[in-house]
Amino acid sequence: MDKPSSDTSVYQLHGQYSLRVISNSSQFLTVQLYSNELLSRTVSLNDNQCFVLSHRLCETTYELYELLIDLLQTLTSSIRVTVDEHLEISFPIHFGSQNHTKLWSFKVIFPSVSSTKTDLFDEASLDPLDWNETRALGHQIMDDMIDYLRDVRLRPTWRPMPTSVKETIANSQLPLKGQPASEVYDEIRSIVLPYALGNIHPHYWGYVHGTGSPIGALAELITGTMNTMSWGGHQASIYLERQVLSWLKVLMGFPNDETSSGVLLSGTSVGTIIAMTVARKKFHGRNMIIYTSKEAHNCVARAANILGITAENLVVIPTNEQRQIDLQALKARIDHNSGSFIVGSAGTVGTCAIDDLQGLADLCASRPNDLWFHVDGAIGAVLRCSIRFRSLLTGLERADSIAFDLHKWLFVPYECGCILVRDGKLHRSAFAQPQASYLALMEGGITPSQGEIFFGDYSLELSRNMKALKVWMTLKTYGVEKLGQIMEQNVEQAKYFGSLIQKNAKEFELLANVTLNIVCFRYIGLPHLHDSDREDTLNKFNKRLLVMIQEHGVAVVSPYSINKNSFALRMCITNHRTKLLDMDRFLEETIKLAHELLDTNDF
Repeated sequence: MDKPSSDTSVYQLHGQYSLRVISNSSQFLTVQLYSNELLSRTVSLNDNQCFVLSHRLCETTYELYELLIDLLQTLTSSIRVTVDEHLEISFPIHFGSQNHTKLWSFKVIFPSVSSTKTDLFDEASLDPLDWNETRALGHQIMDDMIDYLRDVRLRPTWRPMPTSVKETIANSQLPLKGQPASEVYDEIRSIVLPYALGNIHPHYWGYVHGTGSPIGALAELITGTMNTMSWGGHQASIYLERQVLSWLKVLMGFPNDETSSGVLLSGTSVGTIIAMTVARKKFHGRNMIIYTSKEAHNCVARAANILGITAENLVVIPTNEQRQIDLQALKARIDHNSGSFIVGSAGTVGTCAIDDLQGLADLCASRPNDLWFHVDGAIGAVLRCSIRFRSLLTGLERADSIAFDLHKWLFVPYECGCILVRDGKLHRSAFAQPQASYLALMEGGITPSQGEIFFGDYSLELSRNMKALKVWMTLKTYGVEKLGQIMEQNVEQAKYFGSLIQKNAKEFELLANVTLNIVCFRYIGLPHLHDSDREDTLNKFNKRLLVMIQEHGVAVVSPYSINKNSFALRMCITNHRTKLLDMDRFLEETIKLAHELLDTNDF
């Protein structure tokens, strides 16, 4: 059926403005704005743009045309021209037997135009000429990303990147000329989105990777849009970070006042460097020795190496049967002539063992001028969200410094960690430098000399993005209680899987006790194993089995060596999407793959 002929009349708006709306056969709607009877702005819209800008009220150009003509003929006051010459459209919608009324509003944005003053040369900008196109692409990306999260179970946990995709990326030339953003996004959809690491998937239990959250993803959109440089000063991001740090101090049992300090950063690896730097400042040039258990994360050794602390000043202490640092062995090794940086683990990377933090705190309190108590809480510090497990971390609140990650078990999007230091003045003195002239503090303005915090004085970075917003939105949206509930849920899932392993003792073996959210296990159902090469054969088989589990998209578990010679498949559950039923399915699929591997003898 043919559309009625287009009304090309010019309709008077308020003041000097008038409007013409043209619907033609080319499937575009043209909107023309006149100022003092001279054409000032014009825009052409397609069906999708009309759909997006009207907030899905008008599905086609002709529907929006009819709406605008109707408003121009009956309710001209509903169309207003803004100061920057765009259209704001607001009109009532009536519905229901009781004649409910709601106000529907949207904008028509006109492309930018050059003024007479700038016609002499072409001034460039990265802003679009047509904001409606960007809005439409933004809506598409938002819809696609929400679907990407919603449908995550329909995809394999992980998939290898085809050679053709790798080559497409590797052979991309430096873009000298730009291309439409929609084409760039189409490229992302084909070569990036299908080949993620997989840690948002319910079956991702490798390493210690968090899943993020929908609200965290939206927070990142806001952060990227604001693009604020959060080194300090008079801006909202700094006040957000100050409050987030206050919440984290309360959560960790730290003094919630100005005597203690903290800063958000990329993660515990950087937090450990900061803690060691502050401790070394305290010891005033004395030799500093690092004491850590053999189960501790390698970020401790790496931080020491970066800071020039020699290998002989990194002392590795054995562990007890619970894989905790051996306190008696530690006491025997401490050099009383040096400053000592004592590391306690609130969740070791291998088995999530928690050291005797209270015992370590007592030890360090006995010689506070010589011993610094640092807690590596990358995995487990946030377990204080759980009322049930909080007592496992008793003593953490007495630490001189705590480094922990928020992008793991607190489900904040990557990357985000935190360091808290008990002595805030000492912390600042270790990093603050005399202000460069271009960073001079003023009597007011953005960088006032009084009342504001500059986080660049507490960390390695001067240039910092706003990490606080995604933490703020995560905590405000979900709440500490729900996050603690999910942590408890993950622990129960791990213990349930451990029980499944024990029930299938003919084919599987637990290599460590399941105390929290980590399960270390292996397949042992190989026939004709000989004692002389048993460990070597099992290690080869389980290494191949782990790769098969990943490459078949069944799940992601990661490798770990127990007692240095037994290869384990390590499941670490820091995943709010995992269900108890996933444990049964995973075991079933693992058994199938193990039997397939046995049949091929390819190991």
